[in-house]
Amino acid sequence: MAAYMRSKPYLIPPRPETLITLSSLLKQSEPNLDAVVNVIKADVSLFTVVMSTANSPVFSGASTFKTLHQAVMRLGLKRLYTLTELILLRKSLSKTGRLDRFWDTALEVAELAAELAPKLSKENPDQAYALGMLHDCGVSLMMENFPDYREFLNSNEGLNHSALSMKEIELFGVDHFTVGAEIAESWQMPKDICDAIRLQLNYPAESLTQLDEVGDRSKMLFCLVFIAKAISDRYRRFWRLDSPRNENYELKGVLEYLGLPEMDYLDIRDDYLAELEQQT
Repeated sequence: MAAYMRSKPYLIPPRPETLITLSSLLKQSEPNLDAVVNVIKADVSLFTVVMSTANSPVFSGASTFKTLHQAVMRLGLKRLYTLTELILLRKSLSKTGRLDRFWDTALEVAELAAELAPKLSKENPDQAYALGMLHDCGVSLMMENFPDYREFLNSNEGLNHSALSMKEIELFGVDHFTVGAEIAESWQMPKDICDAIRLQLNYPAESLTQLDEVGDRSKMLFCLVFIAKAISDRYRRFWRLDSPRNENYELKGVLEYLGLPEMDYLDIRDDYLAELEQQT
């Protein structure tokens, strides 16, 4: 496999007009709820996914939303905007096709991370959810721009974050963690999320406590998603996905940063595995 030039042979998808319009509406001192709802209703696919996502257990609890107005009132405009941003980004990054199972995995990780947030940290569950959806978003753009990237992933299944990124840089001139962080920055995601995506470059080669250039919130969000990925991977241990790789998760540094004993983690993991089994 020939090495690629180190220039950027990929194009970050621009923020769609729908998102720009929503952002403008939400910046008003008193946002017009009807105007917000009408923007979402104008995109049938967006409306459908917003409703289905809002009715997922992680957001709705025991409630069921029958109208978009109900969903917006319960979720709040800030959370609605985050959901809309993630949905539109997924849509923009799915041009390659055959990525449904990739995004299903990201959704599972996102929901697990959001549920873990209040149990293991003081972080906002919405931020953990967003990072869960975005942590590997660079994979889809790499596939779109490098024809042999899918083969590369299949051939390097099981590499940890830092080893994988080094091989990606060697062969493609860029790694999917950096691409993912650039996507998040371009779409004006919170800095903590962008930094947490890029943090994957160095783990587990460097201790989280020694990475002074990364803030504590980014490290904590990273840890929540890392544990969520480990649980998801354990649950789907027989999966053979076409796009993302199955990683050998190295939890020691994450558990140490969280101050979470391994036995406590195993109890948490087993509880969630039981819940996932019941959902199937």
